Amino acid sequence: MKRILKVTLLAVVLLTSANTFAQTLKLGHIDSSKLLAIMPERDAAQKQIETQAKEFEAQMKAMQAEYQKLYQAYIAERETLSEAIRADREKEIMDKENRMKQYDQFAQGGIQKAKQDLLEPIFNRASKAIKDVGEENGFTYIIDLSTGVVLFNSSASIDIMPLVKAKLGIQ
Repeated sequence: MKRILKVTLLAVVLLTSANTFAQTLKLGHIDSSKLLAIMPERDAAQKQIETQAKEFEAQMKAMQAEYQKLYQAYIAERETLSEAIRADREKEIMDKENRMKQYDQFAQGGIQKAKQDLLEPIFNRASKAIKDVGEENGFTYIIDLSTGVVLFNSSASIDIMPLVKAKLGIQ
């Protein structure tokens, strides 16, 4: 009899403490990719990145046109050229091809750096706003739905997008 009483008492304590614990959790969620998409400064940054990418692309097209011209001239004259001049022209074509590859790598790096330099402050601003909303509103956890890792989203979880938008001054 004492054993049943102990088990029952233990069960009541565990259920009461679990219920109290569950009541203290305040969960929120946000889709950060949607937040970033509506931030006005993101559009300006994206335009700058696209402008830089177009400049790199125009330079690459000019290099490709020059390469094609050089290659076509070589093909047309190849049979009439001496061995030394042919080797020199082939080396010139290979050098041009290598410069194009190096420029492409340089351009890709430049675009990546521009993305980091221009978008990182926007990400940081959004992250700070999310953290501030979490602290100001007493959230225990805020889950980012854009990561695709969330397996369940309860109706008890609060969508904090309106709060973060207000914090950032976005309508």
